[in-house]
Amino acid sequence: MRLNIEKILNLRKILSDPKKFFSFLILIFILIFIESFIAQTKSFDAKVIKVIDGDTIEVLNLKGDKNKIRLFGIDAPELKQKFGIEAKNYLRSIIQDKKVKIIYKDKDIYDRILAIVEFDNLDINQIMVSKGFAWSYSFYSDIYTKDQKFAQKNHLGLWEDKNPIEPYKWRKQNKF
Repeated sequence: MRLNIEKILNLRKILSDPKKFFSFLILIFILIFIESFIAQTKSFDAKVIKVIDGDTIEVLNLKGDKNKIRLFGIDAPELKQKFGIEAKNYLRSIIQDKKVKIIYKDKDIYDRILAIVEFDNLDINQIMVSKGFAWSYSFYSDIYTKDQKFAQKNHLGLWEDKNPIEPYKWRKQNKF
């Protein structure tokens, strides 16, 4: 017997029949649940072997593989940008040579793992933003927006500057 995908996925029929519609919704929810479960299982422990800049690190996982990790939801100043070196040094001071937990979120176009990095049950991404060493990257997620507002209000880190430039705007103006 040959399956006709067009008949199976005929949205007009699905939407007009409550039983089919309900079944379709359950299927979607199951797929979403499975995806979130798979993402959680991609989390792993690793040792930080290099801090590249204020939002990118290199780790060695338990299998001995190296991975580049881009901290999810934040954007730190570039190294040549004002406060870039300070951001890198601060990140280095808290996680260099430490065992961390990498909570996988996605991969970016440069094949880096986008992740939340935890050390001693602390969200390092959040710390970078709340201390003023990185921006909340609200284009991709608003998870750290409150932390950025805290840093701005208290003039912490890059917020000491009256007119800090967002890293993505700086990158546009200073193409490498």
